[in-house]
Amino acid sequence: MSNQTTEIFKEKSSIPLYFISFFIIITIIQIIIRIFFLDISEWVSETKDIDFKIFIEGMDNGLINFYNDVSISDWPPYYLYFWYFLFSPIYLPIYLNPSNLIIMIYIWDILRLILCIYVIKEAPKFFKNKKDLLIFYIFATIAYTIDAYYNNVNFIIVFLLFNSYRFLEEDKKWLSGIFFALATFKITAVLFLPVILIIKKIKWKEIFYFLIPLIILCIPYLIFPDYFFQMIENWGHRDEEINGIFFFDSFMWKAVQPSHLMFIGLLAIIIIENIKIEKRKNYIRILLWSAISIYEIYLTIIVFIIPVVIP
Repeated sequence: MSNQTTEIFKEKSSIPLYFISFFIIITIIQIIIRIFFLDISEWVSETKDIDFKIFIEGMDNGLINFYNDVSISDWPPYYLYFWYFLFSPIYLPIYLNPSNLIIMIYIWDILRLILCIYVIKEAPKFFKNKKDLLIFYIFATIAYTIDAYYNNVNFIIVFLLFNSYRFLEEDKKWLSGIFFALATFKITAVLFLPVILIIKKIKWKEIFYFLIPLIILCIPYLIFPDYFFQMIENWGHRDEEINGIFFFDSFMWKAVQPSHLMFIGLLAIIIIENIKIEKRKNYIRILLWSAISIYEIYLTIIVFIIPVVIP
């Protein structure tokens, strides 16, 4: 191997390592905030790990009452029912002994770190453009920071969809479909399917690889239609504090807020990577990354910060 080739290889290999280091540092900082700052700041005490606590309270309702309101949040539960089973290994120790809550929060932190390191480390095997990878990593870092603070679940969606894409690349379509279906516990993950159809990663006749696992998971909604309609009603919930210029901003905040940037970035890099014509690829690259960045800034400042800070 020539010296030039070796240097290029080292340069490409070092990029994920930098961001993996960021993730580790962010995780440590979040743990320090939890240990030392919860009692100092009322705002931190109320908001740190809030999403994890919402998950726990939703699990306390039980599977039958999965879509009932939770007192800790204005947003009613809206994940697909099988999230209850996916989250059960984390919830069960807390159910058996509430004092295990903080232990399971730390385990959740470690799980997030491991799964996100996996995605960051494996991404260069499937996405070759260095600039696109860099933007994806930046988006991932922003999302990871927010996700870790609120202790949300977006990292699991990214992990599942990344592996769905990986298995698709390896021509393991059934496995790809299963991982896709599991990711749809948060319904926005279904966007992965039209993306891979648009970029012609699968043909229309191959869509059954993805729809069959999803339909199987959704059978309980056919058996219990009231359960399904309750979920649909929860999807339409509008938070009065989340307002913007456009009528759909409150809904979009729930779907594509900055904590979802790793998921959004994954879909974007999949699209860009699979455009064959270089001139078109460059045009769409600029348009897509710019549009995402501008809208996320708008969502953060206009839709969230201003209405919350200035009622």
